[in-house]
Amino acid sequence: MRQATIYPRRLELSDAGKIAMHCTHREIAMLELRDDDNACAWGECAPLTGVHRESIADAIEGLRFWSALCASMMPLGIPSADYAISTAELQRRNMLQPAAAHIRIATFVHASVAEVERLSEARAFDGVASVKMKIGRLGVREERRVLDALLCALDDGARVRLDGNRKMSLDACVELMQGIEPSRVEYLEDPIASPFELATLASRTGMRIALDETLLEWMRGEGVPDALAFAPCVTAHVVRLSCVGRIELALRHAKLTRNHGVHAICSTAYESNFSLRVAAIVASQMDPANVVAHGLGTSEMYAHDFVAPLVVARGVMEVQPLPVLDRTSIGADE
Repeated sequence: MRQATIYPRRLELSDAGKIAMHCTHREIAMLELRDDDNACAWGECAPLTGVHRESIADAIEGLRFWSALCASMMPLGIPSADYAISTAELQRRNMLQPAAAHIRIATFVHASVAEVERLSEARAFDGVASVKMKIGRLGVREERRVLDALLCALDDGARVRLDGNRKMSLDACVELMQGIEPSRVEYLEDPIASPFELATLASRTGMRIALDETLLEWMRGEGVPDALAFAPCVTAHVVRLSCVGRIELALRHAKLTRNHGVHAICSTAYESNFSLRVAAIVASQMDPANVVAHGLGTSEMYAHDFVAPLVVARGVMEVQPLPVLDRTSIGADE
């Protein structure tokens, strides 16, 4: 009989992680799924405040309910918990295998001129094709200073992705983009409050648009029409795995986007390097031709991670099979 065990853990954040997540540590839960032959597989559950609707307490409660049943692939409707279950189940069935040796990733930049200068001096932008920056947090004037510094620091062929998390008004976003050459911007990711103004934003700025994982929630439950999901201005859907839940759903959506000529960008929610390795494998399965850069440039979020980061050089990440974990490696014996 299969046995599921949940290990709550607290991970201390690095300086970069504290800036990104606005806290000092992260509460997560590791799910261990063990078969009769003693073979085990793992999944990570780490809902993030402001990104996931559920709390870590809600997710752990759901995992404990599921573990009592130990039902194969029965979705809970708690995305971060379903993601952990899906990861362990697919690993157990040997379905989380790399489809390519390498994937392209976007470098992540915190919105400050000092950070841009630091990365530029460290030559972190050399050979990088895509760089992601958050907008809608500091005000138009300050973010324009950062954006201008970033564009100056990048190679001519590199492009920026600007993620607004729906924090901006249409007019503020147009003001921020004023005078910026559209060819330097890969896309604006859900920058404004109303998704029904995105076509107007694209028309007024000349920029392409990306939609994030909340689109999938709408498509499942609220019926967002294809006219919005696959509008002519939309170039990408950003698929944050732990917000979608089951990995199979993310892969199915990636296939749907390809059929509509839209890219699927695999992303995470600042989880550990274990989930980054999972996401790298999923990204290789979503995009075996290595067409786009994925949003996995967050390997330095924790002061002490229980899995080593994958090697990244010039915007390219290697893809490896998942590491073997046990109670000791995740710190459950401490």
